[in-house]
Amino acid sequence: MSEKKPRRRRWWILGPVLVLLAPIVLYAPFLVWEYTRPQPDPVPGSGQVSTAAAPWVVVIGNPKTYADSPSNKLCVGTLVAPKAVVTAAHCLGSEPADLTITVGRDDLRGNSGKVVRVAATWRDPGYAKGIAEESFAGGMFGQVRLASADIGLITLAEPVDTPALPLADSPAGGSAATVYGWRMSPDDQPLLWQAPTTVAEDAECVRRAADSVRFIPPRWHGVSYEQAAYLCVGAERAIRLRATDSGSPVVVGGKLAGVASWSGSVDPAAPDYYTRVAHYQSQLRTLIDAIR
Repeated sequence: MSEKKPRRRRWWILGPVLVLLAPIVLYAPFLVWEYTRPQPDPVPGSGQVSTAAAPWVVVIGNPKTYADSPSNKLCVGTLVAPKAVVTAAHCLGSEPADLTITVGRDDLRGNSGKVVRVAATWRDPGYAKGIAEESFAGGMFGQVRLASADIGLITLAEPVDTPALPLADSPAGGSAATVYGWRMSPDDQPLLWQAPTTVAEDAECVRRAADSVRFIPPRWHGVSYEQAAYLCVGAERAIRLRATDSGSPVVVGGKLAGVASWSGSVDPAAPDYYTRVAHYQSQLRTLIDAIR
């Protein structure tokens, strides 16, 4: 009898462990699908572009966390002044000293261009507040209210002699646009690409978000969001930005109109959503003007 007691104790321990592991095992295939979902075919007119043609597109790196990533790429940003880069707020959770900005590098496997240290970062306070209000349960049983204000600003430690991109007013639905990113090639090579697209009508963006389904919570059963804070592109034909291309610019009329923020669905035909720069233009201009 004394030999059986330890076995029972082991089973009491093993039982709860199995209960905890079961959902993870069942959920794993969906997780894999979310991160390995097929990309849509390239949009006609898309292809590799040089930073000589788009010098304001820059790489945000984190050598500590992304040591194995080409050029330590964490996200993408847009140079809007000699010492200022606009990107997504969710890209700026690291300490400024841990970040770098790489300018003028077409192929991230090389070492061309210039690497600049980061002096400071700013995230719109509304983004942190919105994240705190997101609900896991809400994503499981209903729509999630998406955090707004997914926009931030990086101050460089030194100015760079590179053309900057001006901030745009809010573009009208149907406006021609161009999306940039380093993971847009069909073979997922770390090359700078561009793709033509159009800005979707606001009503279409809202409807597509509400109908979206994602396997990764909390966004399982649709998303609602502050319409003024976002715009979407590619509703007629998707241009999927892969992970680490967050913060990439959408350019309309030679100006920065949006910053890549989130995707509403695993459907390759679903549009991508960008923080609407015009909505935060006043704040950004005040911050940029204060940078010396």
